[in-house]
Amino acid sequence: MPFLELKVATMKKKRIKRTTGLNCQENSEETRCCRHPLTVDFESFGWDWVIAPKSYEANYCSGECPNVYFQNYPHTHLVHLASPSSTAGRCCAPRKMSAITMLYFDKNLNIVFGLLPGMVVERCGCS
Repeated sequence: MPFLELKVATMKKKRIKRTTGLNCQENSEETRCCRHPLTVDFESFGWDWVIAPKSYEANYCSGECPNVYFQNYPHTHLVHLASPSSTAGRCCAPRKMSAITMLYFDKNLNIVFGLLPGMVVERCGCS
């Protein structure tokens, strides 16, 4: 007759935090690719059709992408090797974006509540 013996053990697994990218302050001297703060003020653009928010934190990416980042993004490395003269090379760019909600007037002066995707840079990286 077959016999099956099972032992159940509970093991605590440590959660590993993913790299969330580098965040820099306004006057940071960091040269690597990182996310910088940027406040967009719709009133300063003269956009009186935006009801709310009047401003929001958009952020932006800036910085250098040294060769060490190639190991994280092998596609960029291969493209650079395959056609170095036609590629712009590595660049610091948004890796994760999020939306904002906005209340605004449309062209018929109706009040619209909308979700605008890709308006906030959450994380930057080299690509």
